[in-house]
Amino acid sequence: MSAGKFDLAGKYESDEGNVYRCRPQPETKDLTLDTDANAYPAGAITPGLGSITLTKSKRSLGVIPRTVTVRLTADGAAGTADYEGEGTSHVVVVFNPTVYAGYAIGDVGTYLGIACVLDFKQPEVLR
Repeated sequence: MSAGKFDLAGKYESDEGNVYRCRPQPETKDLTLDTDANAYPAGAITPGLGSITLTKSKRSLGVIPRTVTVRLTADGAAGTADYEGEGTSHVVVVFNPTVYAGYAIGDVGTYLGIACVLDFKQPEVLR
């Protein structure tokens, strides 16, 4: 579930090393697993590329972003009412391939400040 405004300064680095402009919601960056934060890539946006859509179906054409699925292991607080609920799962786009490579099934961390565990990784797909 997503809430809030879009971040117009978002960046996503493909597995091929191209950096695309994207418009994620701010909570997408609020994931940290095993001390690795889901941060934007450091590089500049690759000239001549359009924006990437982060919420594509697996049958879409183009770059389908890599994701992880995290399961909350605690209940959220009042400020995270849309996300609270121990045992709920959330799919989160990972912006940087190096960060994604560092994540492993079973890693623990936080999503929106709520304790979580990494249950599933879905690699990037190029169609």
